[in-house]
Amino acid sequence: MKKTALLMVLLVLLLQGRTGAGEIGYINPGLDEKTGNSVPLDLTFTNENDQNVTLKELIDRPACLVILYYDCSHICPQLLGGLAKSLDNLQLVPGKDYRVITLSFDDSEKPEEARAQKRNYIKAINRPFPEEAWQFLTGDRVNIRKLADAVGIKYKKEEHGFIHPEVLIFISPRGVITRYLNVQKFNYGVADPMLFPALDIKSAFLDAAAGKISTGGSATPLYCFLHEPANQENFFNLLKVSGTLTLLAFVLLFLYLKRQRRPVE
Repeated sequence: MKKTALLMVLLVLLLQGRTGAGEIGYINPGLDEKTGNSVPLDLTFTNENDQNVTLKELIDRPACLVILYYDCSHICPQLLGGLAKSLDNLQLVPGKDYRVITLSFDDSEKPEEARAQKRNYIKAINRPFPEEAWQFLTGDRVNIRKLADAVGIKYKKEEHGFIHPEVLIFISPRGVITRYLNVQKFNYGVADPMLFPALDIKSAFLDAAAGKISTGGSATPLYCFLHEPANQENFFNLLKVSGTLTLLAFVLLFLYLKRQRRPVE
């Protein structure tokens, strides 16, 4: 009995060690607003055209930074779709008055995924929109982590995706974080196509242009989380097997009882 218990303990420790191996991101996902701080403008990433670009090249005007991952099928696409809708109604000149930068914190994603994302969301803007006004970036794990640390975005890789906050980060042309803007309206399962009011985004860009810092923009951020719990598939497979065995047991019991009640000839 003692040997069995010891083996079980060792098995649990082994599984815990395997779960933590190669973990991407932070222990506790979250958002730590860092308005007034500067982002490292010397960091290099790769845009959707497979070109290396520095943040200094991109943040030469008011910028909106969105950090998420492209393979998400949960809230990230809804956020980007809502942002595209808001940009469609924004009374500023894209590429001149502002620039949007989207970065994937999944270092396994490549420019091909970024290019596909850009194609979808630029198409959703129903007016002429310069290609350079919205950049979709990928990068290596080190630079991604440095930028995430600088802006206070904490994400965590799980079995079926990432847990992370959904927020827009506004940055001045000097690289200073001026505002965080959280989703204003969201109903689980049915997203309002106007997640971010255009007036709020316009105000955030104008404040970034002037270097005006706003605090407390997203004290309770919306999180993109796992909608499929770990080991859920195994659980349902086990449930199916147990259900089948239970049904089979009832059938056998029924046949046994029926046989027992047969009249003796």
